[in-house]
Amino acid sequence: MAIDPRQLNPEISQWLDARQKSLTIVKTTKTPSGQILDWVPIESQDPAGKIASPPPADSLLVRVEDKQRPVKAVSFELDDPAVDRGPAGTVPIVRPDISQLTRTISLKDYGSKPGGLLVNKNRPNKNPTEPNPFGYFHDIDSQSTKFYGCDCFLSVWDPLINDPPGPGDDHSILQTWLQNYDKPLLQSIEAGWTVDKNLNGDTLPHLFLFYTTNGYTAEGNNLGGYNQQYSGWKQYSSSVSPGARINGISTVGGQQFDISIKFQLYQGNWWFAVQGSWIGYYPASLFNGGLGNYAEWVGFGGEVYSSLANPGLTKDQMGSGREAKDGWTFAAFLRNLRYQSDTNGTMVNSNGSAETDTATGSAEDPYTIQMDMNSGSSWGSYLYVGGPTP
Repeated sequence: MAIDPRQLNPEISQWLDARQKSLTIVKTTKTPSGQILDWVPIESQDPAGKIASPPPADSLLVRVEDKQRPVKAVSFELDDPAVDRGPAGTVPIVRPDISQLTRTISLKDYGSKPGGLLVNKNRPNKNPTEPNPFGYFHDIDSQSTKFYGCDCFLSVWDPLINDPPGPGDDHSILQTWLQNYDKPLLQSIEAGWTVDKNLNGDTLPHLFLFYTTNGYTAEGNNLGGYNQQYSGWKQYSSSVSPGARINGISTVGGQQFDISIKFQLYQGNWWFAVQGSWIGYYPASLFNGGLGNYAEWVGFGGEVYSSLANPGLTKDQMGSGREAKDGWTFAAFLRNLRYQSDTNGTMVNSNGSAETDTATGSAEDPYTIQMDMNSGSSWGSYLYVGGPTP
């Protein structure tokens, strides 16, 4: 007999019911892959009914073609005009799918993402009481100065996770981070794609966003969390929303697919773009100064989380699962890595350094990274990541 997910996780079910009641839903649709979308009037996301205007279109990341390294752009289900959608003036919100939860977990653990706490080893304001994100692995391009945005292209894969079988809470991500340490507690905004069955209800790549105002200590309305699970994010696009399933997966030795993402601090809001279109923003007021003014650190790279009691035994894949040294069409890439150096929108090639870390209680990292900053090619600054290393 199948287990009723609502009985298995009553705390999460109650949270989801309350979340749904807080939304002004005018229509609910289902995508071809089965994702449920709740459509709300765009102005209903703000108590005053005011939605900000995005940055100029000329600040968006322009797609770069390279005949020697051909890459196709991914698509989303709502790119197809035949797919059912809400009425004019509404925007989609992905409804969390808790039907795939196979065990009881706390609401605090559902959708938490503490791994970004330690990605910058040289961060100030280190606190001995910070939670230890046990089980996380990172391989990243790391750089510290003042930042007002960043952008890049991420290759898209469908990495194997939860290998060997364990609690089943694992994830694999390619992403960018923007963090600020002015406050006693770290603040961060993050985006990319993730394979995470608990979060998405399947093991396929999905667009994600995440933010924290409090050093990953708590998720909640206007505090932090994934996608649109809690209030904070303001949806602007009627075509792409956080949590959307991505169509287009790279194959080892074959066709490569990627997705472009961009953050830009503009008129008091952290705007986010995907595939050359602004899709929404985090109000800078969420951060009460700190990240609301600028970021102090930017990272581009991969993250893997293993829920095994001994995460060092994991075979979860980062990107394609192939080592960084395997390179083009084999390892996952992040290309055209840039950051915004001033409030005028000036974009500069990343020139960071490679950082790897593991919070498994072991110094060994089974994942690898190779970087080529300011390469002089059409890829600008880029890197490969992957593993686990055989």
